[in-house]
Amino acid sequence: MLPEDRVRLDRTDDKHERKAIEDIREFGVHILNVFDPDAEKPDFSYTVGLWHTHGHPEILISGLKQGLRQGLLNDLNERIAKGRTFQNGESYTDVLEGYRCYFQEFPKKHYPEYLGWDRWFYGGDEFEAVQMLWPSTDHIYPWDAQASEFLKNAQEILTDIPQRVV
Repeated sequence: MLPEDRVRLDRTDDKHERKAIEDIREFGVHILNVFDPDAEKPDFSYTVGLWHTHGHPEILISGLKQGLRQGLLNDLNERIAKGRTFQNGESYTDVLEGYRCYFQEFPKKHYPEYLGWDRWFYGGDEFEAVQMLWPSTDHIYPWDAQASEFLKNAQEILTDIPQRVV
């Protein structure tokens, strides 16, 4: 699908698709919040449009409260629009102030289950995505030996475990 065709309003079938296109046109991104009605998996949020608007990987955040996920993704979009990047294999200490967050490549095998709206928007899987991985307030990550069961269950990690920066 050609980039200019992605943001055509006449390609939408309902008000939700129309809202997504309008958000991407106006803000450069649309953010989706996903909830598991059975509460078996953590809730997550992800972007649609970063790859289209900025050539930046789409971003998925799992497990934090919806308001925080939404605020982080909006903030990341604004920073990306100003030239900042959050790339695969990198970590940053200015996403959640005082905490190191990792950005890891989101595997294409998970696109159908987790990034459905991106797949609709791009007409397939020809876009990049990363998952933002975050620590507890004690700077413990779910893959650390001392991680609590709560922390391990709070954030679904769908990527490779990052190389720890010391």
